[in-house]
Amino acid sequence: MHVFRDEAIAHLRYGTRRDMDSNLWALCQADKGSGQMSRIDRELLLNNTPSSHPDVNTDDRKRVAGGLALVVCTWTVMTAASAAYAADVSSAPCTRETDFQPGTVVMSESRDNLSPTTSRSKTETLAREAFAGADPVVSLHTSYLNNVPFYLTKTYAQIKDGQLIRYGDRHGDGASLVTSTYSPPPATPIDLQPGQTVTVNYKNKAQSAGGTVEFDISEKLTYNGRETLTTALGTFDTCKFTNEITTGGAARQVVVVHNWFPVDGPYRGQSIRSVTPAFNGVPERISEIINMKYSTR
Repeated sequence: MHVFRDEAIAHLRYGTRRDMDSNLWALCQADKGSGQMSRIDRELLLNNTPSSHPDVNTDDRKRVAGGLALVVCTWTVMTAASAAYAADVSSAPCTRETDFQPGTVVMSESRDNLSPTTSRSKTETLAREAFAGADPVVSLHTSYLNNVPFYLTKTYAQIKDGQLIRYGDRHGDGASLVTSTYSPPPATPIDLQPGQTVTVNYKNKAQSAGGTVEFDISEKLTYNGRETLTTALGTFDTCKFTNEITTGGAARQVVVVHNWFPVDGPYRGQSIRSVTPAFNGVPERISEIINMKYSTR
């Protein structure tokens, strides 16, 4: 079974790629010391995978559960991308258009309050690729364990008509490959005003060698406004977002994630801090980026 990093749940702010790298990526990543899922624990995800599905065995349920973790993860990961700058307090400046340009690479290291280890990740923007009836931009997300890649995910998204549109993801490979498509593709405005909330509802269709499982997902994204934040990277004017992700099924689950993205500077549009409040017996997780390198072709 694949172990997930622990926080790509973030810019589901809009769920794009850049967030996946930042501290949200950290959420989705496994605790390096324990080998267990960091933010969204295994049981929570498995409880959202229909155990009675006739075509999905236990191993495949676990792989599909991992795919669901990515939904949470991809959220954080994709907040990044528009070039529009509206009002001074809008969310538009907290996106970075180059996140969707081939050749952009983000290397980051993060720490959280629940693990003594440092998480490393890399996100690279590739070319466009046909997926789910569209031609979105592909981003490759890699998590590292002891400097060795141990988990790969491709996300499919694009900025169109002022919205971030997410089409799905692929994680694993070979017999472990799980392809998730979102229907209809969730679309979130890039330019939001403080206090504005956007809700998107869609189905996540996860397909693997063992069968197909569908989940209903609802995301309630709120742009909280601007906030000054100090981390190991420095002090920044940031956009704060809160995303409430609800998964349907027999065991309804709700996960809340807060993310902060710098308005300007070298880390603009990248999630540098994420907080997931305690839930279902899982303690609060606070993850922050401690080192980041952003480069373009």
